[in-house]
Amino acid sequence: MSVKKQTRRAGSRTRGAIGGLGILVACTLAAVPAFAADGFTEAQKTATYSSDATASTGDSSAPSADNWSVRMMDVFQNLRTDRGPGGNAAVMDYNDELTSEINRTASKAQVQRAIVDQYQDMSVSMGDAFGKKLGAIYAEAIADGELPKVTWLLNKEGGKLGSTSSTNPPKNYFDYDRPYIRLDKTKDLVYRDKEGGDAWGSTSGSFPSGHTSQAYWQGTALAEMLPQLAPQILARTAEAGNNRVVMAAHYPLDVISGRMMGQKIIALRLADPAMRALVDEAADELRGVLERGCGDTLENCIKKDVPYLPTDKALAYYEEHLGYGFPDIGPKGEKVVVPAGAEELLVSSHPDLTPAQRRQVLALTAEDSGNPLDVGEQESWQRMNLAAAMAAKVTVKADGSVVIGDGSVEPTPQPQPSPGPQPEPTPAPEPTPAPTAEPTPAPAPTGSPEPTPAPQPTLPSTGGTPGAPVANGDDLPAAAEGGIQASVRGDRVVVSGLTAGERYSGFLYSTPTALGQVTADAAGAASFALPNDVEPGAHRVAVVDESGDLVGWAAVTVSSGAVAAADGDELASTGGQAGPLWVAGSAGAALLALGTVLVMRRRRSETA
Repeated sequence: MSVKKQTRRAGSRTRGAIGGLGILVACTLAAVPAFAADGFTEAQKTATYSSDATASTGDSSAPSADNWSVRMMDVFQNLRTDRGPGGNAAVMDYNDELTSEINRTASKAQVQRAIVDQYQDMSVSMGDAFGKKLGAIYAEAIADGELPKVTWLLNKEGGKLGSTSSTNPPKNYFDYDRPYIRLDKTKDLVYRDKEGGDAWGSTSGSFPSGHTSQAYWQGTALAEMLPQLAPQILARTAEAGNNRVVMAAHYPLDVISGRMMGQKIIALRLADPAMRALVDEAADELRGVLERGCGDTLENCIKKDVPYLPTDKALAYYEEHLGYGFPDIGPKGEKVVVPAGAEELLVSSHPDLTPAQRRQVLALTAEDSGNPLDVGEQESWQRMNLAAAMAAKVTVKADGSVVIGDGSVEPTPQPQPSPGPQPEPTPAPEPTPAPTAEPTPAPAPTGSPEPTPAPQPTLPSTGGTPGAPVANGDDLPAAAEGGIQASVRGDRVVVSGLTAGERYSGFLYSTPTALGQVTADAAGAASFALPNDVEPGAHRVAVVDESGDLVGWAAVTVSSGAVAAADGDELASTGGQAGPLWVAGSAGAALLALGTVLVMRRRRSETA
């Protein structure tokens, strides 16, 4: 497969709407919960869990070749060509060339999403995988403190599930230079970053990718909590991994190994009954918040929402990014060795199956053999297609074996992994739940699906005041509602869901009042000043682009005296579903301090 062809496949243009991500900025200062939520008890948070040790990656200053995080990918030592003779030049050259191709040809929208994932907490930014409405509910709930259990488990800054599983030990063990250190930065790569960013600042090892590992332990845990959305969540996680290549911070092999590591972290954690109980509590918390915000059952909310991707396209996108089309280094058709404990990842999606049956599902949905990273630890973490396994329609036969789909494919008995040497695999058919293309260097079909949310309609101007999309706010098209998110902050209305760097004009209704023209910041947010004589009450904010097309509109509420109050304190009122939040005196100072801390924490960058 040519590098150019493969980039259209594995480096698909991820033009997902920034709306699900930009809302984070608008919600950051909503520091006081709209819904009082109880987190885990102090006893739960201070307890020692058995998986603290089993998931540990050890000492980064003295990484051990015997630690699981090194063993599962130690075949990399046989591939690399930077330490004298040997290695696999075809694989490593492809690794370099595909990195350059994905980085250099990334679309503007893809770059903006990659920048968001670079600096934001991905357990929040990946929430747009839930769907347009559910993703917005999730982002606001996180910002409002309504999901303390989810946050404690998944937070970027010390989330419990990944707290003992740093990628620094394997990074230091393999010590492979990053693309912007090894490759020609003037010919091979394009610098992608926000203003004042440090995307190329890290000198830590490239293999495996720390951001990708984190995205996968966060995303896999979210998929376990919301199995109904597992294909979408895992596709968004794959996008987050691919975004590391867009930034030229990592190579595809780093991303593949990061996925392997991140998913094993969650398998190790879920094998600990006490830790699984915490994940189950967080799942109940998350489902409850989403259902309250949506006003219906989760299943019905999903049906009515605009998806991040339809399920079939989500599964296809995820599969395309499992192997990135690397040239094979081993035979095809080898029997898969399902990793010990991997069945723990299917408990929520297939609760009625036995552990052995879940292992059969993983074997049936596994990728074919031969990928460069498909031999480490004699377990096939590289081949595990978790999205397909979680989404599989399974039938249990009378003898206890399982079949998928119409029952035409049956599992081959799988060896049970043990800490010792594994038996030699024998050929077995490798079915998948949907037609796939083999990830080989041969040319692949073009037009692979892109992980984009269903597009929001861009509506032409329909007359009215010059520049305004309509003459009366009641005539704003229902289809464009939610195309942006907006909240009132004192004397300004903050709008998110825009494209960074683009110019937009704002209008306040019922009768259109021009709010001026502004440029969206790197997070896709913009701020318009409210007129001094704005009437308190319900309004609609509409935004049009430079061509005059309506981007979207949102309802906002202006509190009585909000503009006047904001002259002394911009935090006097924050919009959103929680309504205005009034603060004064020492309470206002405390909230201002808390808001500042939250903003600073959210801006901290991670160099993994």
